[in-house]
Formats: sequence, C-alpha cells, structure tokens
Amino acid sequence: MNNFLTYKYSHHQTIEFILIFILLLFPKIDLIPISYYHQGIRIEDLVVVYIGISLYFSNSLEIQKKDFGYFFYIYFAVMLMAMIHGSLYFNQKWITVLRYLEYIIILIYFNRNNPSIESIFFILRTYLLLNLIFVILQQNGLVGEFSSLGYENPAAGEMSDSRPTGLAGGPWELSNCCAIIFFALLLDKKQSIFSKYTYSFIAIFLILATHSRTIVVSFALSAILYFIILNLNKKKFYLFLFLLVALATFIILYIKNIYSGYADVYLELIPMFKNFVFYKEIPELETLDGELWSIAFRLEHWITYYNQFLQNSFTIVFGSGYTTLYYESILFRVLFGTGIFGLIFVIYIIKNIPLHILLLIFVSGLTLDLLLSFKIYFTMLLYFYIENKLKYDYRN
Repeated sequence: MNNFLTYKYSHHQTIEFILIFILLLFPKIDLIPISYYHQGIRIEDLVVVYIGISLYFSNSLEIQKKDFGYFFYIYFAVMLMAMIHGSLYFNQKWITVLRYLEYIIILIYFNRNNPSIESIFFILRTYLLLNLIFVILQQNGLVGEFSSLGYENPAAGEMSDSRPTGLAGGPWELSNCCAIIFFALLLDKKQSIFSKYTYSFIAIFLILATHSRTIVVSFALSAILYFIILNLNKKKFYLFLFLLVALATFIILYIKNIYSGYADVYLELIPMFKNFVFYKEIPELETLDGELWSIAFRLEHWITYYNQFLQNSFTIVFGSGYTTLYYESILFRVLFGTGIFGLIFVIYIIKNIPLHILLLIFVSGLTLDLLLSFKIYFTMLLYFYIENKLKYDYRN
C-alpha cells in the first residue's frame, strides 16, 4: 500500500483510478428516476456511458478473441437469442439487455486499457475501510443506509432492514462483495503480513455483520477449500475431496438420527425442493418453521418462471428468456432464461475458475441473483482481472 501512495500517476491513470473508484464505491443514489422500476439512472450508469463514448472515439470499442472474459460476450449472445426466442411465448424484460451491455462495455474497457492492479488493490482496501466505518455508524444508528429505494434515514424510522449495508445496496450485496474482495486481496503477494491479516479480518467482520446466512456459509466453505488446496498437493487433495464427499453423504443420510432442532428444520428443504421440481407444489407458510419462510417465498416466486421454462421442448432447451428482472437465483436465471443449452454453455466456460471461487458463487447464487447486482458483477470482474493479469505477468 505504501508503494501505491508513492507511485506517480499520469493524467490517464488518474482518470482510470477515479472511474474504478466510483463504479465500486459510490452508493446507489438515483439521479433520474424511471417509472415502474425501483432503480433509476445512477452515477455508475453515466460513468459507463462516458467509458463507452471514450472507447468509441478512441477506436477501442471492439471485441477480440484473446480478450479476458471473451466467453461473457458469447453468453450475452446466447442470452439475446434466448430472449428473442422467448418473446414468441412471453413478454421479455428488455431492460436487462442494457444492464448486460454495461457489463460488456466495462469488460472491453479493462481489456483495452489494462488498469494497474496496484490501483485496484488500493481501491479494494479502501472499499473495506469505508464500509467498516459506515457499518459501525449504522450499527449505532448514526447513519442511514443506501438501498434500491434510496437513502433510508434511521431518525425518521425509514429503515427497511435492521442489518447494516455499508455503502452497498443491501446486506447481501455488501457481504458478497466483501467475500470476493477477501480472496482478491489474497492474490497480492507483495503485501505485508500485517496488511494481509488486517484486511482479511475487516472483510470477515463485515460479512458476519450483515447476518446473511447464505453468504456466511458459502464464504466459510470457500475459505476452507481455499486453504486446503493451498496446503495439500494434488494427490492428497483428491483423496481429501473423496473423503469429504463420502462424509457429506453419510451426514445427509443419517443426520436425522444424530441431530435435532435446526438440523431437522433444514432437512425439510429436501422434500420442499423435491415437491417443487416434480409436482410444482409450494408449501404453506403455516406448516413451516420461520427459518424456512425465505425459501418458501422464493419457491412461490420461482414457480411462475419454472412453468414458463416447462412451456414446451423449445423453452426447456433454449430457455424462456428473461421475463423478470429478479430471479432470486443465478442458477435459475441461467436455467430458466437460457435453457439447458445455456446451462451447458455456462458449465463449459466456468471450468477454469478456481474451485473456491466457483464454490462461493455457486452456494451464494443458489438463492441470490448475483448477476443482477452491478456492484457484485464489478467486484467479480476485478477479481478475475487481477487473477488473469498475474497469470499473464508470471508467464512473461
């Protein structure tokens, strides 16, 4: 970090730093509201427009096969074809295309400009520090929260969620970003031990402070897997993985005879999902423990798009398109939106993602629509950009 502070920046690099800083850290504040949508036009949208115009006039707005994230371009094409096909049966949320175009413009910008990873590491640490300050202030009722509905003032009793959100748009967004940043900062081999442990502790504190159970579980599993892979050679790791799967299978089969209480409650998820998938049945809230209500609400939300997916053989194979903005699951966004074809394509393109990051995204994405959040997408992009950049520098 000290090296960053003494580094002299050109005018171009300064603008680059400011743009990345705004895209990651600036809270969700609508500048221009859009009727019938929670989200209006925000500062990050204007920044993306500026980036797109700059790329166009510098003749850099182009896609190359060697680009980092090239497969995301192809997925966009798959998604677009699925929406065109789905429009034969259902109304489509075409505004989703604009969000993905924003993602593509940012991806092209990173490929054409190659931002400094030292700058990115500094911004990621700044993100943690600023959110730490805001979370502590929010926990003590001194500062309000920024959400999709705008700024919520605790003094006016406007808080929609008692959990802190920092500068993010919600507790789940903050915790997801912090989990990704935790692993991104571990890629910085030049940092001091003090810096490594300090920012790791801050990231973990922020994740726990949000009380987002899904992310806490996914992060814990990913961290365990990361350190196992780090400290085991391949042969030992595959042996460990085999034993872990065997142990997990044993626990699933026999846990009912060993544990009670919460274990019994969460075991109800198995018949809930079985009835949802095979019989399209939604459980009644009165019959469920309160711990399962959030899943029940999601099942009620998913059933509409599950029926659309099952409309006919074509929608099953190629998807029904994006008929809603909110799928509440990245898995169902891919499956229902782009069908089995899209799902197979995604499985193919994620084969080189580190296992711990894949586990983090998969578990978190079971009940969270990660690609809908601009901040989460951008944080993931920063992680993969750093990883790709370090691999390239190592090869050369």
